[in-house]
Amino acid sequence: MAPEQIRQITLNAIRDLKLEISEDQKMALANMLSKDVEKTIAPESLKSALQVRFEYEKHYLGLLKEHKEEIKFAASLQEDLRKERAKFFAETLREVAQTLRDADVAGDVASGWLEELVDSYTASLNLSSGLAEDKVIDTIGKMREGTRAEMTKIDSPQS
Repeated sequence: MAPEQIRQITLNAIRDLKLEISEDQKMALANMLSKDVEKTIAPESLKSALQVRFEYEKHYLGLLKEHKEEIKFAASLQEDLRKERAKFFAETLREVAQTLRDADVAGDVASGWLEELVDSYTASLNLSSGLAEDKVIDTIGKMREGTRAEMTKIDSPQS
């Protein structure tokens, strides 16, 4: 869009607002706003912004590639923990309860053992889950640090 078109559109918009200012003030405001718009959509400005975005995305993808195995490991670990938890409550706990019934263990004793087993197993899974989360958080922290360092390079003037 040509600068004169931008200025005319801006002036028309200002006139449509029916501001109580003189026509000269409207023209001055239109000129000022149209120059700001021109700077914003100038090809050099857009190119520079796109270049920064491209460098950021390139670096981010590089970090993902660099940490791919750690990401896979952490995701796999979390998935295994979810499956293990589901299997425990769906199968193992039922089997233990059945074994206690088959062994004619008193109901209150069996109930206490099962409750203790659930508490112990849940605590163990929570600990494992916490360690997996720590690994994920550490990996994300490394990626963020790398991104910050790269963005500092992009933002700082090249000498």
